[in-house]
Amino acid sequence: MRIRLTGELADHFDVWYRVHSRKVGWGGWAKNGADAGTANMSLRAEAIEVVILSKDAAAPGPTEDALRVG
Repeated sequence: MRIRLTGELADHFDVWYRVHSRKVGWGGWAKNGADAGTANMSLRAEAIEVVILSKDAAAPGPTEDALRVG
């Protein structure tokens, strides 16, 4: 999954998101169009959490393992 803001919003805010995948649980946080979730594992996404924060604010949580590849 990839999410990004466009236009003037992208100049002032970052969009952070993470994916809950079946059998894996929550992945780390990704931002501004980076990949999140699982790839090549045939697992469905069960939930998505999205947070919009001021530009260059700290991540809302851990960023490790935002994308897991099988």
